[in-house]
Amino acid sequence: MAKSGPKNRVGKLFVDYLRNGHGATTATAFSARSRPGLGVSMPIRWEQLRELKSGAQWTIAIAREYLSFQREDPWADYWKKRQTLTAAMRRLAAAAG
Repeated sequence: MAKSGPKNRVGKLFVDYLRNGHGATTATAFSARSRPGLGVSMPIRWEQLRELKSGAQWTIAIAREYLSFQREDPWADYWKKRQTLTAAMRRLAAAAG
């Protein structure tokens, strides 16, 4: 069973399927979070994950500067990839048994 909350997702990828309900919100790429410091949701490359200090590493004060030095779109391959979640969903269903 999946449980939300920061302590339950250390070292894991948490897919929050409950964000599809009416009135649910989430931070989209490049949006500021409504928290102290106004952290900005920033798309990154997989290789950058180890460098991250927190989810608020970029703020509205520094996000534009950071983006001005980026030479490539970290999601470039995303737009080219064609796949479904069917195989992953089957593995999850089998594991839940």
